[in-house]
Amino acid sequence: MAKFVLVLLAFAPLTAAAMPLAAAGDMRLRHDLQLLNDSGVINVPLTAWPISLGDIQNAMQIDDATKLSGPEREAFERVRDHLLWESESGTIRYRAGLAASENPRVIRGFENTPREEGEVSARLSWLGERFVVNLAATYVANPFDGEEFRPDGTYVGVALGNWMLTAGWQDRWWGPSRDGSLILGTNARPAPGIMLQRNLSTPFETKWLSWMGPWTFSTFMSALDDERVINDARLFGVRGSFRPRGTGLEIGLSRTAQWCGDDRPCDVDTFIDLLLGNDNRGANVDPEDEPGNQLGGFDIRWTLPRDIPAALYMQWIGEDGRGGGQGIGSWLRQFGMEVRGSTGSLTHRTHIEVSDSMCREGGFGFSDKKPDCAYEHSIYRTGYRYRGRSIGHPGDGDTLSYSIGSTLVQSAGPVWNASLRYMEINREGSSNSRHTLTPTRLDVYDLQISHERQTLYGRFHAGLGYSWSEDQATGITDSDVSGFIQWSSN
Repeated sequence: MAKFVLVLLAFAPLTAAAMPLAAAGDMRLRHDLQLLNDSGVINVPLTAWPISLGDIQNAMQIDDATKLSGPEREAFERVRDHLLWESESGTIRYRAGLAASENPRVIRGFENTPREEGEVSARLSWLGERFVVNLAATYVANPFDGEEFRPDGTYVGVALGNWMLTAGWQDRWWGPSRDGSLILGTNARPAPGIMLQRNLSTPFETKWLSWMGPWTFSTFMSALDDERVINDARLFGVRGSFRPRGTGLEIGLSRTAQWCGDDRPCDVDTFIDLLLGNDNRGANVDPEDEPGNQLGGFDIRWTLPRDIPAALYMQWIGEDGRGGGQGIGSWLRQFGMEVRGSTGSLTHRTHIEVSDSMCREGGFGFSDKKPDCAYEHSIYRTGYRYRGRSIGHPGDGDTLSYSIGSTLVQSAGPVWNASLRYMEINREGSSNSRHTLTPTRLDVYDLQISHERQTLYGRFHAGLGYSWSEDQATGITDSDVSGFIQWSSN
């Protein structure tokens, strides 16, 4: 990898310019960017985070923003202010933060909330012509995973032409979902790794590919450095997304794989087999040579015509080969709908989302159920998890989740978020000790409300929640009240 980086540096154009990456978790930024995209003000892929702020800045070069409607103009100005703050080069920026939480959220959606009961954090960032540095450190009280010091959010990056190469601990969210991605979300803490990502989503110039419209691509390799059945495993991921011209569609193709690790093959030939899909034991590879545990699939988001303020989305992720063959035959499924609008000084985006993380057989997952399949593997028996949390959907495997939620943004910037979930967690299956939430079926009702605003004394983010659950094996019920407050210096 070191040789690969040196080659890229040697041949990278000297005109490359670095820009920061927008991390997953900022509800207002996501709301504003989606509003601008859906209304046609900008046209960039928005279903893979982190997002290149250089791409957003390039898309916002419009002649006259005063001609935009009220909600669009306000969103445009908020994003512009965010870009001005984040893209100032040659300046070292500092940020301090504090957070306290009672019963921290275990089932996490896109919103960034405290992971532990107490957190103290600091951040230093610097942007140069070709390099970007973002150093973050957090000290937490009573950590769930035993790690009191965390570098989560730290990364250093270098611009290589229209690409950004980064190394660090970066959260990722793949897909159009609001409540949980089936393949890669922020439910688990970020693992250390490297990532290569396209900076600007400029379309292909050739007539054969220009129909794809703006497109982006990213790939990463992370080290799963927690305690596992197979220690020192790696997590590889690759994703491309594009917005075909004149369709209102954004299409994403995703693939991840756990491979390597103690007593497992880690050579180039193994990685090539993994890329080519030669990893179905008994079909195209011997059991002892199986390279890894893979997930892959697609997602689609369709913005309805402009006079209909709504969007539909779906995500289909495959777990296993069909009958031991190469075709995907076990699918996890998700559907969602968004509705946007404005009332007075408020703009809102309301969603309904249904996710099913139980494998379903058949060509597109409309056949028999297959319990104890999602996020599990016979070799990598810790499963598709990191530090005790699912890397995919926050409900882990065999979970049916219904959610409705809304983000409301005032013209001056304050944000309200509300969500209501009903989840059948780890349903239909034998007792599963590896499940991160419950070894038996647990039915949960969960209500969360939060508010975020900028003040003269920094940015405050606070929330309250209530959950009620029933263990279907024992009949025991439980309820919890949760809450948190966060402060950051800017």
